[in-house]
Amino acid sequence: MHYTFVNADTLARLTDDIRKAASEGFGPGMLAGAPFLDEYALVPQPAVGLTGIVTGHPRIADGRRCFSTQVFHINAEQGVARTLNRWYRLGRPHGSERN
Repeated sequence: MHYTFVNADTLARLTDDIRKAASEGFGPGMLAGAPFLDEYALVPQPAVGLTGIVTGHPRIADGRRCFSTQVFHINAEQGVARTLNRWYRLGRPHGSERN
């Protein structure tokens, strides 16, 4: 049996994004169209992912709780996270006080 869990193009985009985040910071184009994840939290799955209330996701309705693929980069101060499949713009962490 042979299983391919992630294709090479997806990993190449992920690697490129992490390199840019580490060296160039975030330009406006990097997060264009990125879903917004409010009340987010890291969740221990077989690999660490994110959960939160999503807005702007291409396949999940606004206001629904989602569970992301594996997290590879997160910077809470900048309010961004990169999972296997996409960037997320982060809102408030889960359990934070609402304003």
